Amino acid sequence: MARYEINYLDGNTDTVANAPGHEWSGGIFLVLDAQKRTIYLAPTANIRSILIHNEEATD
Repeated sequence: MARYEINYLDGNTDTVANAPGHEWSGGIFLVLDAQKRTIYLAPTANIRSILIHNEEATD
């Protein structure tokens, strides 16, 4: 699993935890769950940076 820290051009941030994957599609950054369903999306034009922290899965 990974934790995503999304930093926007306006200084705001979002964090998405325990997500197994992501993809870029048509100018959109998508964070996906284990069934490949979108759990977070953001337009890439507004994103300054994305930090991806790999974390060990815990029960």
